[in-house]
Amino acid sequence: MSKRNLVIIIALLVIVDIAAALWYFSLRIEASGESHELWPLGDTVSTMADTLITVTEPDSFQVQEFHAYYVSRSPAIKGDLDSYYVSVRRVKVRWPLSVNGLDSVPALDNALLMAAFGKSGTPLSLAATHWLRQPKFTVESVTDYREIERMPKLVPRYAHCEQMLVYPILTSLRLLVMQVDHRTHYGETSNLHSRYVHYDRVKHTVLDRKHIINAAEEPLVLTLINTKIERLNHEKKLQLERAGKVANDFRATRAGIVFEYPAGEIAPASEGVIEVLLDYPLLGPALTQEFKNLLNLNDGYWKYKPIDHNL
Repeated sequence: MSKRNLVIIIALLVIVDIAAALWYFSLRIEASGESHELWPLGDTVSTMADTLITVTEPDSFQVQEFHAYYVSRSPAIKGDLDSYYVSVRRVKVRWPLSVNGLDSVPALDNALLMAAFGKSGTPLSLAATHWLRQPKFTVESVTDYREIERMPKLVPRYAHCEQMLVYPILTSLRLLVMQVDHRTHYGETSNLHSRYVHYDRVKHTVLDRKHIINAAEEPLVLTLINTKIERLNHEKKLQLERAGKVANDFRATRAGIVFEYPAGEIAPASEGVIEVLLDYPLLGPALTQEFKNLLNLNDGYWKYKPIDHNL
């Protein structure tokens, strides 16, 4: 066999191998409902560090609840038993016990503690207890109060209720997304602030903002958000204002990233939290290569039901 024929055969074998690999990825992605054209041509599909993992172990969670009830020692209106000031504090979590076969996930625990309570490095029970010991009332003048064992009667004008909820909302082969809700009801007003923790189930690392969005591309993301807002205003007859910055809080979904703007920031407060979804192909240039690799090697998406927030 001549050297020229040998080179041709080797080249043909290489082409067959590449075609087989593309066929495998195409079938795998089609089976999971994903498009294999996530990124423009030229983007790297994977790196040596990101290998394809096809089997993982299911995660386990434990529901825990902590609460505290406080009531003023005297009513706001003499003789009116419904005018006692009340403070209800509640922590309810679906906390991770194991992730992908690993029973200890301190990085995830600390990220969740920081998102919920503003500090990490302590057991959940201690962090929750410290938070419960900070009662708030509808007026600041309440300084004489006592703790009681049972849920008091809630009269909206005099009741201040605060909840901290932590629970998973999305899992997949690679990505686990946890949600932290801070719900407040006081008088006739209600507020909700949600934060999100993204966790790589294979590498067992927390994905911070810098691991998902290129900091240098934040202006591009803002442009994309405002373009989407303009389209929503036109197509759905909304009256959203232009965003002045990229939202602080966002969550990754199967299709793209949802950026959340607090009530009153780009719409009247009565409209509540405003969500703007940007699909991954559109966001491609602004995403880190690390996160693109994770998405390209991901599969098996599953949504969790939110935790019950009723008192």
